[in-house]
Amino acid sequence: MAYLGLSAAAKAQRKQQEQEYGSAQEQQEKCATPKHVSAYDATWKRIADKTLSFGGLIALAPVYAVISAAVYLDDPGPVLFTQKRVGKNKAYFPLHKFRSMKMDTPHDMPTHLLQDPEQYLTRVGRFLRKYSLDELPQIWDIFVGNMSIIGPRPALWNQEDLIAARDACGANDIRPGLTGWAQINGRDELEIAEKARYDGEYVQKESFSFDVKCFFGTIASVLKHEGVVEGGTGNGQQRKKIVILTNHSYMLWRFRRELIEDLAKEHEVVLGMPFVGHEQDFMALGMRCVNIDVDRRGINPATDAKLIHTYYQLLKQEKPNLVITYSIKPNIYAGLCCRALHIPFCANVQGLGTAFQKPRLAKAVTILYREAFRGVKTVFFENTANAQEFINRKIVSQEKITVLHGAGVDVQAYFYQAYPENACVHFLYLGRIMKEKGMDELLDACEQLHEEGYSFVLDLVGFFEDAYKQRINQLSAQGIVVFHGFQQEPRPFYAACDCVVLPSYHEGMSNVLLEAAATGRPVITSDIPGCREAVVDQKSGFLVPKGDAQALYRAMKHMLSIDRAQREQMGLAGRKWIEQQFGKEQVVRETKNALM
Repeated sequence: MAYLGLSAAAKAQRKQQEQEYGSAQEQQEKCATPKHVSAYDATWKRIADKTLSFGGLIALAPVYAVISAAVYLDDPGPVLFTQKRVGKNKAYFPLHKFRSMKMDTPHDMPTHLLQDPEQYLTRVGRFLRKYSLDELPQIWDIFVGNMSIIGPRPALWNQEDLIAARDACGANDIRPGLTGWAQINGRDELEIAEKARYDGEYVQKESFSFDVKCFFGTIASVLKHEGVVEGGTGNGQQRKKIVILTNHSYMLWRFRRELIEDLAKEHEVVLGMPFVGHEQDFMALGMRCVNIDVDRRGINPATDAKLIHTYYQLLKQEKPNLVITYSIKPNIYAGLCCRALHIPFCANVQGLGTAFQKPRLAKAVTILYREAFRGVKTVFFENTANAQEFINRKIVSQEKITVLHGAGVDVQAYFYQAYPENACVHFLYLGRIMKEKGMDELLDACEQLHEEGYSFVLDLVGFFEDAYKQRINQLSAQGIVVFHGFQQEPRPFYAACDCVVLPSYHEGMSNVLLEAAATGRPVITSDIPGCREAVVDQKSGFLVPKGDAQALYRAMKHMLSIDRAQREQMGLAGRKWIEQQFGKEQVVRETKNALM
């Protein structure tokens, strides 16, 4: 098979696609028996598709040649553009178009989700789209059997909402089309549910006469410059711009990625944060990122004034419909800017942190929070105790509070892993090695257990403050501690340990405990808000009083005294608890409901 104007590079690309998707015949062999296929669709429609598409390829060859040359001369690069689309019975196939957008355009994103789509269109591409000429290469997709002339427009592989809505009405059981009933009844203005309803109506009415009606309806739409849309979803005028501000891209990537991806399906998302390692990951998902320097812990009036100015200028320029903030400085400083600019915003208080542990600092922070939160739409908390603290301080009222189960856990990513058979018990601490995390109590307990002759290892994963460097080096020399440094991927460490220990002084909701329990490991932690919620005491782990080294010592000693089978059962109880209470999908859904 060959395309007019197809370069050697494009041919190599197509060969690679066949390896990824399989040939059209292989794709169809993988499909289950469709549920909603008429005799017309199974036989006569396919004959008509093949006959008409073959004739179209021959007749339009000169047009293909002219368009190919124009596309290349306007913006040198591949003439054809491919996207992974959903075909009959949800089998994937590569959909072809004439390239209408510049080479640096984000791939696999519907045009309506791009930031200012017009900036990506080439001059030729704008003309092609106006008259739907960019869709012409799909005649080949029709000829090889991946598409029909008439049918539901093929969804992008990541348009989960649209795919699910079409499942309910059988619209995924037939070949997608170059144009269809939904495309001539609203285009981008259609909501997902409405679009799926039209697609389901087409499935029910599918016939030669109805296809003719759709065909001529498409011609009328093209003449009116309404065009045929590419796989897109609707939401039309309801699409919003959302700016998300945080002080660390790592935490956003690790714990909020699923929420952000879900928001980006329907809205334009802009991320403002320090560029420290995950901005490229977010950009690869099609999001625009702005580098904002944030001094996370310092209190420097000049530096903080500069940050406020940066937030103000960014928000004034972007004019977002909604701002979402994470951590104390974005919450307060961006909150003040949103209030001044009359922009709705939602804040996330992930924990009280050290700011509320020191009376003078707590008083100042309380005043700033009150001013910033005067215009807040919703404040998300990760436990009820932190929310009550803000109510008691008269920072925010009860009706503006939403309490979530932390960021939730993706129980598919953090799946249960078989309990290890270590020669001795491995305790794992994962996080910042600092006083507020109970590091003094943990090291004291380990030294006492070691002196009493217990065989164990404490694995430390994270980065430490200088105050602990000498002591950790000494314990490492004694064989009590193994220091692994900071690690991007924690799952292998959860899998290899027998028990996770976190004697923290304060937490919003400990993701470490949630992930450890989801992996099937018992935990020992402080009996404080943000930690106790992750544990079924005495069944999936042990709770100890905050700051009590002796209580921590006794809990660790107890964990050493029980046998492997008992520890394994505690881990299984923890996994069950996480599945019931902390599923990521549930948290994302609750967050979106409160945001919108």
